[in-house]
Amino acid sequence: MQLRLDAADRLVELVEEQRGPVLAEEAARRLFALRQAPVALARSLLAEVVETDTRLAWNGDAVALAEPPGATLLLEDATYVVVDLETTGLRPGQSGICEIGAVRLCGFEVDAEFQTLVDPGLPIAAGVSALTGLRNDQLRGAPGPGDAVRSFLAFAGDAVLVAHNARFDLAFLDRETERLTGSRIGSPVLDTVRLARTLLAGRVSWFGLAQLAWFLDTTERPCHRALPDAKATSELLLALIGLAQERGARTVTDLAALAATRSRRLLDKRHLAYGAPSHPGVYLFLGRSGQVLYVGRARNLRSRLRSYFRSDRQRPAVEAALAAAERIEWRVTGSELEAALEELRLIRNLRPPGNARVSRPERHVWLRRRGDSVVASARPSPVGPLRS
Repeated sequence: MQLRLDAADRLVELVEEQRGPVLAEEAARRLFALRQAPVALARSLLAEVVETDTRLAWNGDAVALAEPPGATLLLEDATYVVVDLETTGLRPGQSGICEIGAVRLCGFEVDAEFQTLVDPGLPIAAGVSALTGLRNDQLRGAPGPGDAVRSFLAFAGDAVLVAHNARFDLAFLDRETERLTGSRIGSPVLDTVRLARTLLAGRVSWFGLAQLAWFLDTTERPCHRALPDAKATSELLLALIGLAQERGARTVTDLAALAATRSRRLLDKRHLAYGAPSHPGVYLFLGRSGQVLYVGRARNLRSRLRSYFRSDRQRPAVEAALAAAERIEWRVTGSELEAALEELRLIRNLRPPGNARVSRPERHVWLRRRGDSVVASARPSPVGPLRS
């Protein structure tokens, strides 16, 4: 199963890199390291990967990206299922679901509710029991995780899923859904924590469900039980949708964009690095007007540029430059040394804001020739200074 999920991720990346549909033969060759792959064989190898991943779709005999869920779904036309879980701990695999509660909203009105206890097959720790009031004897005879999640998925259908700190709840739901269906949940997902941080920034200090319920004076108050917490979250969602509409949000995709994390926003820019070669060189982040925002060098341009979209650990100046970048240019050089010299020349001539740092001489070196090799030295020479 994990191999198929990994293959789907690689296939999505391949289609995005090609900026359009990829013929099945080429996709199969790239994914499975085949020399040849006739169309029929390629389709059969790719069928399960494509047909079980909502990000992908067939376009004739080519693999393409599917339209994002919720791209054209108006907020007022959407059905939302707000879900909350109680669990025996924090980590899927080591902990289990012990209660599921959900509220379905249609036309911004409560349409139905769902609640079930779950026998996780694990004892509830004393701390969890004190927090939720659930006891081991209450869960004996309740549906197991598979049956409970299957019932929840039937209740949710293809609705937009909503949760407060959705990453936590979806991690548990996805684990059980993969066991049941072999794939992750494909519905659009909204996180009210992320939405609140965007739409209520500066108005509240904390974004826990209890604090937001108090701030918005919801009718239902959270109490660490699944259904009451789901009801409180549904009231929070409706308030946040109203604020989002004031900002011009019209579709579910617009709402999801407001809730996007910084890493998600950066990930959405990864297409800027497509086509970079696996050679030494320099690269430039360019803003909307063509201004050079940042200059860097790399031993492998392809790997270095891709790393920016896979890591949250960037210097603030680099992160700001990447967030504002509309285009990335690169220039291949003959060696790492040549790339370092070209980077230095570009920084001196262009003075990109992302490269602005306090100059500290002790952090710079100069290059000197020693026999047939080049060495770094703290003594000034015609080549340098370079950052150490």
